[in-house]
Amino acid sequence: MLKQRARVLITVKASPEPSKNYGDTVCVAGVRLNNDGSGTWVRIYPVAFRHLDSDLKFKKFEVIEVDLAPSSKDARAESYRPNWETLTRKKRNGKFKTYDAEARGPILEKLIGPTMCDLRLGVEVDLNAQSLGLVEVRDLKPLRFEDHGPWSEAQIASMTANMSQPDLFGEVDTTPVLVAPRFKVHYDYLCTSPICKSHKPRILDMELSALQHRYRFKSDAELKAIITTKFHTEMWNANVRTYFFVGNFGDIVKRRNFSVLGVYRPPRAADYFSALF
Repeated sequence: MLKQRARVLITVKASPEPSKNYGDTVCVAGVRLNNDGSGTWVRIYPVAFRHLDSDLKFKKFEVIEVDLAPSSKDARAESYRPNWETLTRKKRNGKFKTYDAEARGPILEKLIGPTMCDLRLGVEVDLNAQSLGLVEVRDLKPLRFEDHGPWSEAQIASMTANMSQPDLFGEVDTTPVLVAPRFKVHYDYLCTSPICKSHKPRILDMELSALQHRYRFKSDAELKAIITTKFHTEMWNANVRTYFFVGNFGDIVKRRNFSVLGVYRPPRAADYFSALF
């Protein structure tokens, strides 16, 4: 596949999942910044993020440069495979640069829409239709929790077997085996389609996994309260506009299902869109 140099504004990093080939991987998505000022969605997979060298662990809302090749195993137009050996990150005042709200707002405002209902309808018609999007939330109901449960024996075996294999230099990956989160968490919301009856996707945001790990010694009730504050109260209030970064699954059987990969919540008073004209 022909590789392309790309500048990508990273918008989401999905929760890590067990992988047969990489120990565990994440799916990364963002906006490819084109020379004409436009932006297009890109999905970058696989990314063995926890196993990358520390200087390669890019942050959310950071712009990276990396060689990408269209995925040979995924026909969705947004899907690419990265070559991390070509990754370039830029520093400002000794720190890796991330785009603040004022810088990323005009980029993301261009990509809002279609509605979640329309995205799902598109995939019903064509399984390779638009698979990433930024959808507006009209109403948000309380979070729904369910127990995650432990990894299966097969998942544990695949992770440990991969990590025990030495690399070309004879070194073995010493990254701790991925710990399963305590809860699966789902949003329950209405998009802006006038005929929307509700969407109930699972949250697959790395920040949710990290939050559960950070407060892993809290009780179930305490952890649920912490998650609710971070992923509901702070995301849905009178001071912000709420949009979900959404994406569907690569598995053809699950392709019609979209998950929430992250939240975009600009200040309600911000008017980034008018600044574009």
